[in-house]
Amino acid sequence: MRVLLDSSILIAAIARPGVCTELIEEVARNHRLVVSEYILQEVERKLCEKFHLPMPEAAALVAGIREQAEIVTPASVPPEACRDPGDLPILGSGVAGNVDLLVTVDKELLSLEEYNGIPMVRPGEFWRRLPLSNS
Repeated sequence: MRVLLDSSILIAAIARPGVCTELIEEVARNHRLVVSEYILQEVERKLCEKFHLPMPEAAALVAGIREQAEIVTPASVPPEACRDPGDLPILGSGVAGNVDLLVTVDKELLSLEEYNGIPMVRPGEFWRRLPLSNS
């Protein structure tokens, strides 16, 4: 399964080990992790700004994600696709990566439920979908 994890999931996996850490490990081991430089730059920026990580440490963590992931260039998405213009590159990354799921906790993205055939799901929903994807 091809899975896009948005920046909120990646940041949670790094900053607060737990469910999101397990999720990223599952995706890295058994699926294809898809991200874009837009997402990775957002992760690095927020790790520095919100969690006060030194830039070299944040960059090293992002480099580790980059090594495990397929990096895509976001497809163009019409502005009316969602209310938050900052989410357009996230949707575009999912489209460009031809992903099966987009995992997020972003309320605006989740309110879409799906975009271009890509379901928007919370981390818990990812786990519920696993038996179906592995059969």
